[in-house]
Amino acid sequence: KRLIPVTLSLVAVALGVTLVALYTRYLGRATGHTVTSWWRSPWHNKAVGGRSGSIHILGWAVDLVPATEEVEAAARAAGFPVVVNEGDHVHAAWFQS
Repeated sequence: KRLIPVTLSLVAVALGVTLVALYTRYLGRATGHTVTSWWRSPWHNKAVGGRSGSIHILGWAVDLVPATEEVEAAARAAGFPVVVNEGDHVHAAWFQS
């Protein structure tokens, strides 16, 4: 009985991450920009200097280059509610981390 809610939760998370992966791939192709980072393991996140608790660990953020106003506008137009120009890339996310 307990396995059903856990299984459904895992399926929902997997589906959500898959949808974000497809969406970020579409964003890069549709706008002509490069997606440099999407999902990161906690170990990779630490190695690249990502913040502890980064939303990248869940796969809900994407980094894009070049870091221009056009890329920022494209990310906003794509529906990302959080868009931050980090200087060397544009960070776009579904949630603030």
